Amino acid sequence: MMGIVVLAFSTIAITVFSDGGVVKPEHTPHTDLQETVNATADIVEVVHSGGEDIDLSNIKIILIVESPGKSELKHLEFSRSKFEIRNPDGTDSDDDLFMLGDCIFIDTSKADDRGGKYNITSSDTIDMFFVDMPSEQVIQRVALQHGNKDISGVTDLVTGRYWITPYPNGTATDTSGGWISTEATNEIGDGIFTVYYPPSKNDDDPNSTAQVFDFNINSTKEGVSAPIHKVTLKIVYSVHDGSYKDLALDISIGEPENWIRVDEDMPQYKQDFDAHEIDLTPYVKTIDDLEKFKARFVIITNASKNADKKSWIDFLGIHVD
Repeated sequence: MMGIVVLAFSTIAITVFSDGGVVKPEHTPHTDLQETVNATADIVEVVHSGGEDIDLSNIKIILIVESPGKSELKHLEFSRSKFEIRNPDGTDSDDDLFMLGDCIFIDTSKADDRGGKYNITSSDTIDMFFVDMPSEQVIQRVALQHGNKDISGVTDLVTGRYWITPYPNGTATDTSGGWISTEATNEIGDGIFTVYYPPSKNDDDPNSTAQVFDFNINSTKEGVSAPIHKVTLKIVYSVHDGSYKDLALDISIGEPENWIRVDEDMPQYKQDFDAHEIDLTPYVKTIDDLEKFKARFVIITNASKNADKKSWIDFLGIHVD
């Protein structure tokens, strides 16, 4: 589905920039958005929840809808004249400036820029692209509704943050004799997770054992462009018990690999899977860094080699602002 979305956006960009040689601005807005869908009323709401103001005259909102049993995707485009904007107090806005607390209302049952319309159902899968047209940059991409499909795991429906995971384009390797798969790290709570057998501190070279993830990120397809302001890694994991000497995460952003320890004392979540976030902003600073990004999970136990200790990873992703 994502390949089709990218092609659709490319078509829009060509339409906008092939007439008159418009110069791209140097700055793309960095704004936090929160989105909700009211399928009963065919309404999509987008709330400005933080960051910079946005000139809505430069914005196009693209919805891609996948309906059960239909092979063709529904593609809707909404520019400023096709949606309402309300102030934080609920009154209609009289300008095109999208500021903190403002809310955009899109009625999909009314004609979009191309005359298309759609009645939303709860079984639809809907992806939204909030696009700054002068710079051709996606300000935010989010899965608004997952319908009856399994959640992909890359979009946090609470915060709206989009997480880039190693699945499906990356690779994963395990040198502990455990089980690993990029798909296992793509979704939280799906019952699929990696299995890692941490070595004992008494082994000859315990740091040589790890689970390694090469994200193989294509920044263009992910809608990421310079400058990069903040990078956050999120890992959801659990360990056997509290008998660990080291519980660490390393990253590499170069070729050949050059491992940097970014967290050497991660929490020992023993009862259940829990999430841990690490700020990678001091390390991942450029698009080149992002596209070479790899992560390595390293654990060393105080127990003997025969203790059969285990750890599990349920989710691994990075979010870029």
